[in-house]
Amino acid sequence: MRRSVPVLLTSAVVIAGLAAPAGASPDGSAGEYGDYGGVLNILPPGQSGSINVAEAAAAQAGSPPENFDDQLEMYDALNHADLGALTEGDLSSYYKDAPLTLSDADAVTVDRPKDGVTIRWDDFGVPYIEGATREDAAFGSGYAGTKDRMFLMDLLRHVGAARAAEFLGPSEANVAMDQEQLRAAYYTEEEAAAQIEQAAERFGEEGVRLVAALDAYLAGINAAQEEMCPGLVVGPDCPVEYAALGRAPEPWDRADVVYVASLVGGIFGKGGGAEFENARLLQQLEAQFGPEEARRVFDDLRLADDPQAPTTASTPAPYGGGPVDPTLPGVALPDLDGPTAPGTGADAGSGGIPSPTDAALQGGLGERPMVVDGPYGPIDLGAVPDMMSNAALVAGDRTEDGHPRVVFGPQTGYFAPQLLTEQAVVAPGIRARGVSFAGTSLVVQLGRGVDYAWSATSAGSDLVDTVVERLCEPGGGEATVESEGYLVGDECVPMDRDVHEELATPTAATPGLPQQYSFLVLRTGHGIVQLRTTVDGAPVAIVTQRSTYGRELDSALGFERLGNPDFVSDADGFRDATAAIDYTFNWFYVDDTDIAYYSSGRLPLRPAGVDPHLPRWGDAAYDWQGWLAVEDHPQQVNPPSGYLVSWNNKQAPEFGAADDQWGYGPVHRSEALSDRLAVLADRGGVTTTDLVVAVQDAATVDSRAFYTLPSLLEVIGDDPALAEATTLLRGWADRGAHRLDQDRDGAYEEQAAIALFDAWWEPVAQDLLRGTLGDLVAEIPQRLDDHPRQGLGSAWNGVAWYGYVVKDLDRVRGTDPGAWSQAYCGGGDLAACQADLRTSLQAAVDRVLAEQGVASVSELTYDKHIDDIRATTAGVVGVRAIDWQNRPTFQQVVAFTDGRS
Repeated sequence: MRRSVPVLLTSAVVIAGLAAPAGASPDGSAGEYGDYGGVLNILPPGQSGSINVAEAAAAQAGSPPENFDDQLEMYDALNHADLGALTEGDLSSYYKDAPLTLSDADAVTVDRPKDGVTIRWDDFGVPYIEGATREDAAFGSGYAGTKDRMFLMDLLRHVGAARAAEFLGPSEANVAMDQEQLRAAYYTEEEAAAQIEQAAERFGEEGVRLVAALDAYLAGINAAQEEMCPGLVVGPDCPVEYAALGRAPEPWDRADVVYVASLVGGIFGKGGGAEFENARLLQQLEAQFGPEEARRVFDDLRLADDPQAPTTASTPAPYGGGPVDPTLPGVALPDLDGPTAPGTGADAGSGGIPSPTDAALQGGLGERPMVVDGPYGPIDLGAVPDMMSNAALVAGDRTEDGHPRVVFGPQTGYFAPQLLTEQAVVAPGIRARGVSFAGTSLVVQLGRGVDYAWSATSAGSDLVDTVVERLCEPGGGEATVESEGYLVGDECVPMDRDVHEELATPTAATPGLPQQYSFLVLRTGHGIVQLRTTVDGAPVAIVTQRSTYGRELDSALGFERLGNPDFVSDADGFRDATAAIDYTFNWFYVDDTDIAYYSSGRLPLRPAGVDPHLPRWGDAAYDWQGWLAVEDHPQQVNPPSGYLVSWNNKQAPEFGAADDQWGYGPVHRSEALSDRLAVLADRGGVTTTDLVVAVQDAATVDSRAFYTLPSLLEVIGDDPALAEATTLLRGWADRGAHRLDQDRDGAYEEQAAIALFDAWWEPVAQDLLRGTLGDLVAEIPQRLDDHPRQGLGSAWNGVAWYGYVVKDLDRVRGTDPGAWSQAYCGGGDLAACQADLRTSLQAAVDRVLAEQGVASVSELTYDKHIDDIRATTAGVVGVRAIDWQNRPTFQQVVAFTDGRS
């Protein structure tokens, strides 16, 4: 069971250090800062998320709690609005106003849980927290966040601690989830708690103040928990999930916040770590083509620094990249068929625990077990796109009034209740409104400040490496793949060995007998051991090294700065704030004069002798040699184009893609935004509505089709036997390739073309390269598609195959002969390629006509509900599915027309 650590009390010295500065209003009102309007936002399904027994019963009868799903309808409605007729006055139907403060008279509810803290809830259920000190505000954030997300917060802290089975009960899914979290971010509770003090030491006075606020935040969480679920008695306001589990909530401590941060950062804030899979593919290519040709093919497919890739910044930021070179002395290539032994997550003696997956060795493509068995059924924490979020910013010199316009937000998946929680916080040292992940709302992670706003997209930059350690026996003797020692220089050092234990007692959802689980944890000086195998027959350990490991809470400093109006008053302050965030994100900023971009991350500098695409030896000579300097990160302020766009695309020219990111080619979904913003920026006079329309119009584009169909159809050419099919597909592309039921009659307007292209895409993509690569096409460690059918909303992101189609067909036609080393379609022969594509399309036509029992492709139908956004129920009450749209789950519309001088 988890132990309870008392929340540390803030010293009088620190409290004095956070007292209201001269000139500030102690009640958190406008004071010297003023209040600047101009921000709208939306966060479906709604703010309310903690549901008691009575509310659950009412919801089952068709009456969900107030504010549980009220923003879902506004969000969905924009998807079938008449965008051509949209006016600025219409925006309030689709977004809510997002001020910083709320008066007692305008509040639905007012609470003062302790002296110095006032919380007002508006009619959307959003809490407005005012504190006499920063700690008071932090207490209020913990208190209000728990009122809104208590069970979800508890779920996330247990999953982050690899204790899902202990909390939710013994099941295969819960055990698998715990295994994978151990492999991603294992910490003992003492190690997790110690990170707080270590962060304070690293950041001096700022760190001390942040820790004081954190302790107050934990006190607020525990006060709300005790109020809602007093002692061991389940009270009338206690979330219904606890009664279903037969569990009483336990107090929060410092380690819990680190566990939640490690889970969130592990999903959204990392990149790289796929060198093991890359090495396998390279060796398979060498076996088929020989060393030199294999490297050329690998580089073609890898798209590490493709000059055709759309970028967010226009200024170069050299980092990483380059052709693959397995002959470098620091490269270690694991044997393809060598013996193996498990690493972290393996059974340590309890019996019955299956071997863990190798998802951690596949980087962002790894299919980690992410489903847990909750009290009311499965909860899919993997229903989060692996890369998501978008940003569209237009500079003031291109707008109607000289002030920038922005629409941006994170795409963090659809959950009920939402993983994100919203708040407005006003106190000395913070004046911000926006969202944070449940359990981390000490800070506002994405939102608005006094006269500025900020948001992020996942960058996926390369801060994870695969390190190969030479195994040895600490007591002497011959090493095997079962050995638990590794060489540091000439010395055999025992691995750090732990056994992670859980006692999982059954629940109504996970019946059976209590289970005692014991998981092996092995770590070296570089990180967590994933697997043991061989290199050239010698036993080795495969280790994941992450630059943010052991520093999960350090990024909180950057978030704290972002919400502090004394720190951020312009684009320079924004850069200095986001530069303190170790996780890899693209950050965007707007005020009444500037737009700005900065890509954060604790990005390692790798020495000569290693190849960033491939695993490296753990020798000291090949260790990281420091961190990319702030000025060398991708960044830009007020670009000459007049706009900034990000949809998880390449950051800047010459900025090499992380080893797990092969999708930075000539086709990326970000073009659906940049194409539209380029037109607006060139025209000038951009309004808020113009930008909302452009972003929403892009949200229903099938980017895969729009940017690949022209190349495919041009090579197919005029074939009478395929004329009906090609005319259908070409017409859809010419009209924008939307997947949209504008009139909500139950069907996409272009359903026939959608049905045909969906049937054709995967076969034609693989067949394109099969003429040269043969069966090795199936070994390319990249997914073939990112389709709306996943139910996640987010689609068309980072798929290398979209770019492969365009690059290969350009090469075979001779229109861009230098892009790839060779053409693959039809073995490089245009006529053979054309014949292959015609055969492929005809096969798709025949197949889909037979499946639907119709005679003409124009009669094909497509069930649009296959694409529906299906929210994951993270508690007891769910929400209805909505039509597909590729859009942030928290979205801000920003138009500041004034600000601090």
